[in-house]
Amino acid sequence: MNSKYGKLFEEVTFNNGVKLDTRFAMAPMVVDGSSLEGDVTEEDIKYFERRANAASLLISGAAAVTEYGNAFGYALGIYRDEQLDGLTQLATSMKSKGNKAICQIFHPGREAKVTFQQHGVVYGPSSMDVDFLDYPITGLTEEQVEEVIDQYVKAAGRAIDAGFDGVEIHGANHYLIQQFFSEISNKRNDKWGGKRENRAAFGIEITKRVKDLVTKRGKKDFIIGYRISPEEIHGNIAGYTLDDSLYLIDKIADLGIDYIHSSLWGAKAYKSKALMGDHEGEIINQVIHELLAGRTKLIAAGDILSADAALDALNYTDIIALASAVLMDPEIRQKIKNGQEETINFDVTDRYDELALPKHFPIMLPAVNANGHIPQATFDYIKTVMLEEDRKYALENKNI
Repeated sequence: MNSKYGKLFEEVTFNNGVKLDTRFAMAPMVVDGSSLEGDVTEEDIKYFERRANAASLLISGAAAVTEYGNAFGYALGIYRDEQLDGLTQLATSMKSKGNKAICQIFHPGREAKVTFQQHGVVYGPSSMDVDFLDYPITGLTEEQVEEVIDQYVKAAGRAIDAGFDGVEIHGANHYLIQQFFSEISNKRNDKWGGKRENRAAFGIEITKRVKDLVTKRGKKDFIIGYRISPEEIHGNIAGYTLDDSLYLIDKIADLGIDYIHSSLWGAKAYKSKALMGDHEGEIINQVIHELLAGRTKLIAAGDILSADAALDALNYTDIIALASAVLMDPEIRQKIKNGQEETINFDVTDRYDELALPKHFPIMLPAVNANGHIPQATFDYIKTVMLEEDRKYALENKNI
């Protein structure tokens, strides 16, 4: 190993005492390997067996906590007990090389476009029509809000039963928790809407109750993480700014969880700068990292596709999360460790089958980072293997 990359292979210890032997995480990525109902299939198992040594912390793609949570077609579900056998097999495959397995739990809210195709309804904080969706959003009643919180708690319980080492609560990427936090999508006038404290309460309450469950179950070594998109800004309109996120992150950290996961998109996203607010022009992850210092760990994702980018990212975070990199080269961590970083290869045209990507994976192609690191030949090839039946589910945006 090139000695300059040594920091990437340092040990990390979470608040609960669990240790990671390196600073590498595998970012949560939906790869559409499950059934339409969200049940684990052999493709899910093979996908993670292929990447079981890609990082010290492996985070699953988003697993829906409700049957009304299908945003992608063939993504994971964790909303009924009948899914436990498959989830147990999935956790086992993720842990097969001795690394930690995290199940990311989520509700897509308004983004559940497949749910609308199936059931004719999607839910969000408030009833509204928006120009970027071709279906209406139905606002959750106060009773339904409580039901959704309970669905997260039950999902965390299933993750424990399945043998996962932890859960990541998905509060990012325009899904339901973020929708509650955003002034744009949350127009409620009850305790879950209005001022910032109320809009933040949904994510905080979910985290608190999940942590209470873990404590009640006596799982002291069960990891709890929370993912957040640090800004929601569209032109000059802000759903929330980094200043708002710092309030929420501070409250979540106060609960004693093990990590915050910052989700950013774009070129060199891991060191992108705040667009508005008191920290405008400052590196977002650096600001968050300083807030969390000595309290909990920060995981950062976003355009980390080389050894040098991974090392640079550690200037702003504790753990780096690899996404597209481990899709296209599952050996990237090992190559860096062995001093073979020059052999990292993102061209899949002559080795696609050996990557064990599910047959429905091409649906998710728009979510793959395309900032020049992955060759166009890879994108062109993957488009050729998309099943005709999947074109109705294919993503039309990058908000993953």
